[in-house]
Amino acid sequence: MNKGSEWRKWNFHVHTKGTNKNDQFTSATMDDFFYTFFKGAFDNQISAIGITDYFSIDRYLEAVEYRAEIEKKIDSTGKKLFTDIEVEFIKNIFLFPNVELRISPATKKGKFINLHFLFNPDYVPSLNNSFFNKLQNIDGYLMNEQGFIDYAKHLDPKIHVDAQYKYGLDNYNIEVGEIKKLITNNKELRENSIVAVSSKSNDGVSGLKDYYSEFESEGGSLLGTIKSIYKLTQIVFSGAPSDKDYFIGKKTSVEEVENHAGSLKPCIIGCDSHTESELFNKFTWIKANLNFEGLRQICLEPEHRVRIDNDKPDFKEAKLLIDKIQFLSPNDIFSTVPIYLNPNLNVIIGGKSSGKSILLYAIAKTLSTDDTVLKNDDGTYKYELNTIENGFDFEITTKGGFSQKLNRNDDENSIVPEIKYIPQSYLVKLAEPELNKKGKSLNKLVRDLIKEDDTCKEAYQNFINKVQQNDKLRNSQIDLFFETQREIDNLEGELKTKSNREVLEQNIKANSEKVEELNKSTGLNDTQVEEYKKLQAKLDLNNLKHQSLGNDLSSINIFNAELKQVISSFKQKKDSLLETIQLPEIKKFFQNEYSIIDILLEKAKTIENSIQTEIREDGTHFINDCLFKNLLTLINSKNLELKNSLKPYLKDEKIKLAIVQLNESIKNDKNAIGDIDNINKKIKEKKKNLQKTKDDILNIYEESYHEYTSIIENLKVRTHELEKDGLKIVGKAKYNFKKLRDNLWSVSDGRSASYNQYSILQESKKATDEIIFEDIFNEIKKIFEDIISGQYVLTSKASVSNVVKLVLDDYFFDYWEITYKKDKLGKMSTGKASFVILMLIIGLSKSRSPILIDQPEDNLDNRSITTDLVNYLRNKKLERQIIIVTHNANIVVNADAENVIVANQKGQSNENSTSLYKFDYINGAIESSFDRILTETDILKSMGIRQHIADIVEGGKEAFIMREKKYRFH
Repeated sequence: MNKGSEWRKWNFHVHTKGTNKNDQFTSATMDDFFYTFFKGAFDNQISAIGITDYFSIDRYLEAVEYRAEIEKKIDSTGKKLFTDIEVEFIKNIFLFPNVELRISPATKKGKFINLHFLFNPDYVPSLNNSFFNKLQNIDGYLMNEQGFIDYAKHLDPKIHVDAQYKYGLDNYNIEVGEIKKLITNNKELRENSIVAVSSKSNDGVSGLKDYYSEFESEGGSLLGTIKSIYKLTQIVFSGAPSDKDYFIGKKTSVEEVENHAGSLKPCIIGCDSHTESELFNKFTWIKANLNFEGLRQICLEPEHRVRIDNDKPDFKEAKLLIDKIQFLSPNDIFSTVPIYLNPNLNVIIGGKSSGKSILLYAIAKTLSTDDTVLKNDDGTYKYELNTIENGFDFEITTKGGFSQKLNRNDDENSIVPEIKYIPQSYLVKLAEPELNKKGKSLNKLVRDLIKEDDTCKEAYQNFINKVQQNDKLRNSQIDLFFETQREIDNLEGELKTKSNREVLEQNIKANSEKVEELNKSTGLNDTQVEEYKKLQAKLDLNNLKHQSLGNDLSSINIFNAELKQVISSFKQKKDSLLETIQLPEIKKFFQNEYSIIDILLEKAKTIENSIQTEIREDGTHFINDCLFKNLLTLINSKNLELKNSLKPYLKDEKIKLAIVQLNESIKNDKNAIGDIDNINKKIKEKKKNLQKTKDDILNIYEESYHEYTSIIENLKVRTHELEKDGLKIVGKAKYNFKKLRDNLWSVSDGRSASYNQYSILQESKKATDEIIFEDIFNEIKKIFEDIISGQYVLTSKASVSNVVKLVLDDYFFDYWEITYKKDKLGKMSTGKASFVILMLIIGLSKSRSPILIDQPEDNLDNRSITTDLVNYLRNKKLERQIIIVTHNANIVVNADAENVIVANQKGQSNENSTSLYKFDYINGAIESSFDRILTETDILKSMGIRQHIADIVEGGKEAFIMREKKYRFH
């Protein structure tokens, strides 16, 4: 299960029983010790151990020998000492020799500096001739057993022969220049060793620093020695955070560290065990393969491949990590061997048509919920995988253990739905000028990325709900406006059918005088005539009440029907809302709060039932008791009473008939005047409502605009986090002038060309122009006025109300202006803009799901790749899993890809592979390195990952050379 460079626990400094100095181990036998040793390594999950001793690798050889027999180790009862799981783990522990030297000069505390040589295990057979037998101390004694004895005699000729070796070993030290000369003159030794120095104050370089600071005036040569020691080494033994920050250039500067120490350096720790209880109580997290080449990587990546911490670095949620991918290929078109992915940066390389992009696309198609990025502009899928092979499928397994196939039921949701896929040329298309369709897509992309934050997403959805509600409300108010206008028109039309008010009043006056004369002709005196007139006036008033009651009944019926309809709609929405409420406490509360809707609906139904009428032979009657029925009864009763009161005054039948006719005429004329007054009253009220509705329409329009400025202000917090990367995103409310212009022109009378008189409709106006809301608002109001007044001439088929809705439609939009290092996105080169868009996609995205990118380097110049893109990927891979197809070596090498997947199509290269599959893949870490095996005919298996990179990827060899030159590995 190869996932490339993975974080594992390494212990670089472990002494074992029998160590040449300060041996305090108490195990009775070596077997007892190594059982404790390897059991402790398993329990603590230590994957790499530097077996350390002074001037010797004997302890390392003992550990290797014991491990070789580990499967055979049994206790006194015959039971295996280690379980199968323990054996498997221990067999894979990377053991390497750590030879500890003491070098002069001495520190302030009189101790010699500890220098460590970490050797490639493969180089061990050469160490005697190339290392141990080459070094000699300042007095000329060689670093071997006889040399230590001779050195002891040199120091103290009287020392007992039994103590000579131990005494010589304890006091032996080497001048730093001797070590430097040996390393400089032996390329093979240099390539198979890594030198580390202690930074302790008693036996490390810090002790020299203290000494130098105390005697600074006479310590010039000592400062040179300190620098020489640091420049000789690649690693520093120190757990101090200040040392770690210093040696990776964070505390001061990279330039100062390189000047003082020769290169940036990783800081590591080890347990420096001299007792069993000290074994593995300290460790360093290392991200590398378990081999010497993996160890070398920490010198090339001192910041990103080393951590001193209790917890495993770069934590990512298991559900958001793709652990394994696998082609299911019944006809062996694709390799069916599972490909394991690293949690950080995975790069896919290969020759032309080698299956790189197909692999990435298969991952995207299996998981992505965004179908648009999977398709070409014509709607077809970029790769029709099923046409490549019948029965083809693809399976993905997450770190959390969930699996999903590409061919699955439509109702099966993605196990990683927020995965992002950026196909080849996608960035380039988005980077095209922002005035065209692609620019709008980019704006939507930025908006969608901003909304990935749950709080912002909720805020934006609330904003959308508000403006949509405003759209509905504004359109309903426009409908109400024109409905009210129609009602006014109808009332004014009806008013024209009525008689002239002065004529009616004159007729009433004349007829009233005739009635008075007729009454006098019957012999009624003046008093009786006045009484008659009073009774007749009461009767007239009662008749007007009857007329008003009918008018009021009609109005109530119309309103109650509308009320019932509206409340029924609200009840339905309310019931639907309450069904979606999840918390019972909230549901119960709002059931009670909104119960008024149910009450009001029942009230409307009750009113409707109470004022029901039926027609009988003697007229209209109310079915149920109600206010109208009671009033009608009173009016009819009063009418009858008044008519009876008038009878004594009308004795002459002929005169009586004339008076009745005249009074009927007067009654009708008064009713007509009542109708005129009622219509005028309605017209006045409706005109008042018309103006209010118009004001409401414009207020809603203005409120919608302010919703845009408000949401932009609320979302601003999401864009601040990108400023550290040199990106700046400024939200602005913009107006789609072109859309309004196109819509309005389509319903305008071209002969009149009314649109020419409004600046808002000029063809020079673009959607990305800066806007002043007051100017737009004033123009919109003017067009609104001119359309309803008829000054703006429309086509004969155009509906005025629909055109007004069109004009007052919401053409505002939130626009996100992007600048990178003071350059506006729209004015950048396509390549630079592509990179900026990639930064946006990765930087703004709140999701920690994997991101898939196909050749992000397209259209980028080499400098942008080696600086901007590489550095960005190095940082962002710590936050989320990244899978990239690339043909650029800088992305692979200098972005320090943890896992490299090499793709090959049989027959595409000059050499035909004997692989079973047409499309085949292999993966591993950059540090997986071995030269071409000429006898291996499967091309992917014939060389290491490093060699594949150098062979396939453009500039691969140069990228490795530049990287290693930077850290003096040349």
